[in-house]
Amino acid sequence: MTDRGNRSDRLRERFQGDTEDQEDPNTEEISSNTSKTTMTTDDSDSTLSETGSAVKDRPSVLMYLPEEIRQELDIRFDELNAKHKRQHGEALEKNRDYYPAVIEAGLTDKDLKDILDI
Repeated sequence: MTDRGNRSDRLRERFQGDTEDQEDPNTEEISSNTSKTTMTTDDSDSTLSETGSAVKDRPSVLMYLPEEIRQELDIRFDELNAKHKRQHGEALEKNRDYYPAVIEAGLTDKDLKDILDI
């Protein structure tokens, strides 16, 4: 089975019983697009956060973003990730590091680079 098929199966199992998503015919397509941008690798589920719990154990939020914003979010991640790799010798992870920092920056008016220590 392909990676996309495996991801779809995992998402279906994870959200099984969520009737609201099943009734919306556009949800599958949007969820598929979202899973491409938010899932970095299969290892991301087992990555431990700063508090010692796995990222997959955190509450999740599905956001429906306009394509232009999603693209800009990905581009900025790539830029910040490159800077972070140069400074710290390791990559950022989207789900563990980047997405929470973007939300925190928006909610607190802090600079994203300061939050990510770049």
